[in-house]
Amino acid sequence: MSKRSIPNVDWANQLESVIRQFVKEKLELIMREEIKHFLEIEQAGTPNR
Repeated sequence: MSKRSIPNVDWANQLESVIRQFVKEKLELIMREEIKHFLEIEQAGTPNR
């Protein structure tokens, strides 16, 4: 029984790692787009300091 639980734990760790990486990439993309939008559109007439 313990032999079967080790691969399950490894699989769960790999799945968690993949999900974390996916979420990290998507959040970074969203943040970059928000910054771009803020600098280009919302502050169009204001000098960037």
